[in-house]
Amino acid sequence: MATEIAFMKRGGRVLCLAVCLFCFAGCGQKGVRPEMALPADEQLFVRAEEAFSAHHVDQALALYGELVNRFPESHVAAAALLKQGMIYGSMKAFSDAEAALARVSSEYPKSPFVSVALVESLNLSYRMGDFIGVIRKGVQIPDTLSPPDYRVRKYAIMGDAYLALGDRVDAVGAYFTACDMVLPSERRSVVARLRKTVVGLTLAETQEMLSRTHGKEKRGYLLLQRMKALAEGGQVDEALQGANDFLSLYLEHPVREEAVAFRELLSQSHFNPKVLGCLLPFTGRYADYGRQAKEGIELAFQTVAASRGLDDFQLIFRDTGSDDEMTRQAVRELVEVGASTILGPVGNVEAATAEAQLRGVPMIAMTGKEGITASGDFIFRNFLTPRMQVRSVVSYAFQVLGINDFVILYPDEPYGREFMHLFWDEVARYGGEVRGVEAYDAKTVDFSSVIKKVTGLWYNRPVTGDETPSWGRTLAEWSEASGAVVDFEAIFIPDGGKNLELILPQLDFHDLGGVYTLGTNLWHNAALRKDVSGHLGHSIFPGGFFARSRAPQVQQFVKAFRDAYGRTPDYIEAVAFDSASLVLGLLADKAPATRGAVRDALLAVNAFPGVTGSTSFDATGDADKTLTLLKGQKRRFVEVPR
Repeated sequence: MATEIAFMKRGGRVLCLAVCLFCFAGCGQKGVRPEMALPADEQLFVRAEEAFSAHHVDQALALYGELVNRFPESHVAAAALLKQGMIYGSMKAFSDAEAALARVSSEYPKSPFVSVALVESLNLSYRMGDFIGVIRKGVQIPDTLSPPDYRVRKYAIMGDAYLALGDRVDAVGAYFTACDMVLPSERRSVVARLRKTVVGLTLAETQEMLSRTHGKEKRGYLLLQRMKALAEGGQVDEALQGANDFLSLYLEHPVREEAVAFRELLSQSHFNPKVLGCLLPFTGRYADYGRQAKEGIELAFQTVAASRGLDDFQLIFRDTGSDDEMTRQAVRELVEVGASTILGPVGNVEAATAEAQLRGVPMIAMTGKEGITASGDFIFRNFLTPRMQVRSVVSYAFQVLGINDFVILYPDEPYGREFMHLFWDEVARYGGEVRGVEAYDAKTVDFSSVIKKVTGLWYNRPVTGDETPSWGRTLAEWSEASGAVVDFEAIFIPDGGKNLELILPQLDFHDLGGVYTLGTNLWHNAALRKDVSGHLGHSIFPGGFFARSRAPQVQQFVKAFRDAYGRTPDYIEAVAFDSASLVLGLLADKAPATRGAVRDALLAVNAFPGVTGSTSFDATGDADKTLTLLKGQKRRFVEVPR
């Protein structure tokens, strides 16, 4: 029977113990034998209990009845009536049971056993099939019942009655209330009953309960059922969205693993571990990037397929058209044809990642846009980012060059400000010091003022004994009243193009030619190498890809690319080649059974030896790469030895 759950069975044992303790409370204080010390009413109660324990039910009923008749004012009379009601109930003598229990409430309203009698009466009505009677009685029983077990029993029985009447919504509501009241040790039984009822809710019923329910854990059970109901009704996209929302909201919940498995089930339609989808722009403003990436991916496929015997693997390309809606549709098409993973895009990233996360398909985006992997746990990124560049440069400065003191010159625009903050934070993380920070107008042609500011030449200095305060950057006490103060070892300049061509010579002009200059990947361009090669002697900057690298894998890639396409590859081709090689290797090695398994395999990648650097993925899905560092040397760029 539904009401016969663990904590209900325990209620009868608790009652017997409470009655015995109540009856014998004074007995232990007397120095004589119990049978001589007990008054007549308590002796009758003990005899009735002994008869009941010996399974002499009729004798027990008679003795309880005699006690109530002879000693109606006794403190154990209510307990005797309660025991009669419970015995009659076990015998299915429901009328007699109801009558005895009703007398507890009517004749002994102040008795501690009234609450027990009320709940036992509720249970009787349920057992008799009077479900409406259960509800009617239940709403009249106050929530002040004591002990708390009986409040839980009340709502559990009411939930069973609602369920028997076909009212699943109110049944779930009653079970929710019971869950709020039950002791932790007995909560599992109530939750099991609740969950069994929740899974029977229709979509409309689930929506109604969600509008009435506010507790986070309780709403979690309903949200899972809503996903399932949506899927059963053919609304798979909404079900997937619900699963993603649930997993974002509930980092911990009793049904979280079930929600993960459900999302995986929904996303597994048409899954084929031998199909690699590629989402690239072949038309629109990003078309050139799409063409470059396609060549890198195709070369990887040819290379890996030839070495691993992947004759039955497929590459399937879809055009994003540099358009958000076209991008979303392309993701849906790739999922339909079974893509286990999607490479790309290089533009329209938000639309692509949102759709991939919804569909539960791993995607490796090739974009430097910050925060893109926050779209969800299926989104990865393999691309050169500002943070990655700064970490590589600062790490080399501290660990190889032994530099601790820096200044920053940056253009006062979003690119410059972002790199300035990242660099400053990274120096602080290493325990170094940024001794000066100066911004300049990105359109200026005269950089002498900002250079003077970081060296102290721009500022007035207090004369010894003068109380006039100095301003600008803080100068060392040993500094003289004139001349540059170079208390730093490197200058970080996140800029490129014409600005850099003007800044570097002016640094030499102000006697800073011996200071290291640190930059970003914008420094890696032919014009800079040609025009200011004489000022790059102490430069260090990251390169996303260096075609003249001495690394064997880079040399092999460049040769193969030239043989196939007649030109030297650039960064887009290289990172696309790496991404495809990495995924194809995983698919060949692991033979994943689900897209979730592909995601897990990507997260486990450790130092993949790519042509754009050693690559791993962090917990967020972002690439953690060891970048190649470059420097200028005799009108050309060369690798910096590690």
